[in-house]
Amino acid sequence: MPIEYTSYKKFTDQESAEEITNLLRENGIECHLQDNLHHYVKAIGAHQVDFAVILNIRTDDFIKADKILAAHYLKAIEDVDKTYYLFEFTDEELKDIISNPYDWGNFDFQLAKKILKEKGIEYSDSYIESKKEEKINELSRIKKIPVYKLVAGYLLAFFLPPVGMINGFLIVNNRNILPNGQKFYIHSEADRKQGRIIIAVSVIWALIIFWGALKEQFR
Repeated sequence: MPIEYTSYKKFTDQESAEEITNLLRENGIECHLQDNLHHYVKAIGAHQVDFAVILNIRTDDFIKADKILAAHYLKAIEDVDKTYYLFEFTDEELKDIISNPYDWGNFDFQLAKKILKEKGIEYSDSYIESKKEEKINELSRIKKIPVYKLVAGYLLAFFLPPVGMINGFLIVNNRNILPNGQKFYIHSEADRKQGRIIIAVSVIWALIIFWGALKEQFR
């Protein structure tokens, strides 16, 4: 059975990606870089961010990789320039970083923790782990498909079978990757069953349409 690699980090430049890749490889983690064909992300009130490179590792290595990067950035923050933007953050803004560990990069998270500690505000490892667990639970919630979207899927299956097939395929196969590397299906098994039916109806109806057009052509 081939080894499955999963997206672990995204980078805006090759140099940063290779630096982290080499660090992980030095610590015994197999990883591969992948050009993401310049996947642009637009943040509200900001310019587009071009995540051009993806770092893939094995799912089982996510926790180990997190620990390696945490140790790496703990050293890196010792020499950070005081003009770095986090030094302008208020205590509340820094606390928000600690409360949302997966929403920020490793470097910013470790630096925010250090700045707060120097101000006498310290967080235990158990608190941070609890926040990570809360985020994992939030991200792993199953998304219920509204009835009207399922109805639209069936209508597409009859009137636009190719689009119906794509819609059904997405319902059945849409998955998310959690920060800990786990994968899960976004939709419930009941909704995924509806997706399979939509695919089947789309295929059958497409064949009926094709057969009808073929018969018409040879009349």
